[in-house]
Amino acid sequence: MRGSISKQLSADVEMRLTGDDVSILRGTPPADAASAFELLPVYAATKDSTPAVATRRIFLRLEEGTPIDTVRGDIEALDFRIDEVPVHAPHCAWLEPKSGHVDEALFKLDRLRALPLTANVEPQLLRPRSWKSRP
Repeated sequence: MRGSISKQLSADVEMRLTGDDVSILRGTPPADAASAFELLPVYAATKDSTPAVATRRIFLRLEEGTPIDTVRGDIEALDFRIDEVPVHAPHCAWLEPKSGHVDEALFKLDRLRALPLTANVEPQLLRPRSWKSRP
């Protein structure tokens, strides 16, 4: 969930994504959590692997040499806005749903993948930072 959590819920926190105000809790969120917090989907490859949290950001990559502006109207028609176009990759963009809701961004992945000249569409997933130990 995104947002500041109470001391009551802090006992259930498995990990925090510092800087993003995201906490991953064990089990089912309390009934009143949906109104107080933004609930985010959590994914893990296996039961014991580090979880990843979906954000509202989607990375869109068009075929090489196709500027993102060629599909700007299509992106806006799907109720997304272009948040950022990397200077080094004008055929790519970070998108966000105009509503700001993660579930809407994830629900429309297939529609984004159907845009003309699309090479790849991926949701942004955040994981806790980990440090490699030095030998």
